[in-house]
Amino acid sequence: MKCRARNRSGTPCSAPAVTGGELCVMHSGRAAELGSKGGRRRSIFSPDKLMPFAAPKTAADVRDLLAQSIVEVRAGQLDPRIASSICCLATEFLKTLEACTIEEMIEPLERERAQARGVKDATNGNQEKSETTN
Repeated sequence: MKCRARNRSGTPCSAPAVTGGELCVMHSGRAAELGSKGGRRRSIFSPDKLMPFAAPKTAADVRDLLAQSIVEVRAGQLDPRIASSICCLATEFLKTLEACTIEEMIEPLERERAQARGVKDATNGNQEKSETTN
């Protein structure tokens, strides 16, 4: 059944009527309520309620942050969009942490190898031979 109300222009509304009624959602007075629900859902999240965390330094710190975020999302205390952002940032942090760890392991090995070959400074790409070898 079609809505029995008229639009602002005076033409009949062509929207379907709400089940058990004669008017559509827009003309039945529920439009403001539905718009309000949508607005609350899309509102900007206030970080005031977020639990403060120190900046993560290890994978264990990230694990704890993610675990706390899961608990807060399930309790309705943390917006899922914020949790999704935290996950993206945590992924990049862990990638960076892995790269830094590898660099920290490789750098001493490169220095040791360069010293064995007689190169002064292997870390900055200086390929000059040491003065002891001619």
